Amino acid sequence: MIPRWMKLKEAALYSKIGKQRLIRLAFNGDIKGFQDPGNKRGDWIFCRHSIDKYWENQSGKLYEKALAIMGGK
Repeated sequence: MIPRWMKLKEAALYSKIGKQRLIRLAFNGDIKGFQDPGNKRGDWIFCRHSIDKYWENQSGKLYEKALAIMGGK
């Protein structure tokens, strides 16, 4: 079972997104991620559901773009 909240390394492996880009996406509000307040090192944690939603949104945008290119929209 994949946990809902993942550390940066786990989130990068799960999402196939680089660590720095994950942090940037969290800062931009594209995914839910923040520095763990209970961790003195400031490790980042990310919500798996928000990563899944991000990829779903990206795939929808690509589909719409393909339709527009093919003249189907």
